[in-house]
Amino acid sequence: MMKRRAWLRALVALPLLAPIGAAALDEVIGRALFRRAWVPAPSSTHANDGLGPLFNARSCAACHHDLDRTPVQTNADGAVSSDHLVLRFSDAAGNPDPVYGRQMQSAAVAGVRAEGRVMKTEQGYKLDGLAYGDLGPTIRIGALQAPSLRGLGELETVPATAIAKIAADNAGRSDGVRGRVNWVTDAQGARQVGRFGWKASQPTLMAQVETAFLLDLGLSSKGHPLPQGDCTARQTECLAAPMGDRDGGPEISPDIVSRIVAYLAEVGARSAVGGNSAGLASFEAIGCAACHRPSLPGTHGPVQAFTDLLLHDLGSALDGGATEPGVASTEWRTAPLWGLSRTLANGAGLMHDGRARTVEDAIDLHGGEAAFAKTRFKSLPEAERRRLIAFLTSL
Repeated sequence: MMKRRAWLRALVALPLLAPIGAAALDEVIGRALFRRAWVPAPSSTHANDGLGPLFNARSCAACHHDLDRTPVQTNADGAVSSDHLVLRFSDAAGNPDPVYGRQMQSAAVAGVRAEGRVMKTEQGYKLDGLAYGDLGPTIRIGALQAPSLRGLGELETVPATAIAKIAADNAGRSDGVRGRVNWVTDAQGARQVGRFGWKASQPTLMAQVETAFLLDLGLSSKGHPLPQGDCTARQTECLAAPMGDRDGGPEISPDIVSRIVAYLAEVGARSAVGGNSAGLASFEAIGCAACHRPSLPGTHGPVQAFTDLLLHDLGSALDGGATEPGVASTEWRTAPLWGLSRTLANGAGLMHDGRARTVEDAIDLHGGEAAFAKTRFKSLPEAERRRLIAFLTSL
């Protein structure tokens, strides 16, 4: 603890251009912590050890370069070399694999075998070289590519009552759009609206950060206090590896988590409609705005994220395989469209696993509750369809 405090004092003492307040200081520290590389325990500096024993990345920034979505990189043999593409495991009900847990970790500390590799194929992604035997017979696999982290603080300001009202109002729609709230139980046992993650499984930005520490870096926190991360009871060498907990406390202190949250909460997102009012009108007319709502009420003003933060069933073409408890594998939280232009410019791909290379590809994958809007899009005159695409690619 003393070494952690010394590290924070040293960071605070860095020269600044002008005095800043406590909130701004938390953001500065949070930015540094987001980029910090964690190391396995034990190390000479306790404040930055505890990585693993199983993990996917050594830092938050490794998965979220510049906070944007970026393309998946592969080696010459097709093995994924990027940290921001992971494989999740679950049965149909969302229960994790009994051996490999919720996520495949492709790296490990010394003395522990990594769980395997992810290979990219023409059909998507597959497992290679599983180190601890086969998956359970009912286990499904799902690939997830790290999303942009811009605008998360604004999404957190949308009142839960507003999200629930959208779901209730959808019951009267005639186009098949429903959408539902993913009600989740937080660490204190309270029932809350899920709003973060591909399946809207996290109610707060803090819960989302703590889950990322657990699954991607193998670091414990107040919300996930076990230091072994995603390693299971059957992975004995993982359980025997050195852990970074301090006197029974978490490897990542609440102060560290709160400062990373403060940093992420201040990162805005681009959602400028500009002068393309005709494109927006077409977007609304064909029904896309039923789920991708251009604006939601927020504590500090409208949140122009183009989402309703609800779960929607998008049909068999978007069956993600693995899922979360209480959520069908074809259900997804409506992805915010703000910053879409940055994702397209990066060539990072769209949808949960990046399989869609263009906006048209992404629309074509939509089914289920979005089938009516997709049909109307395809029936638009060519000129109007181009205006709509131009509008979306400008967000």
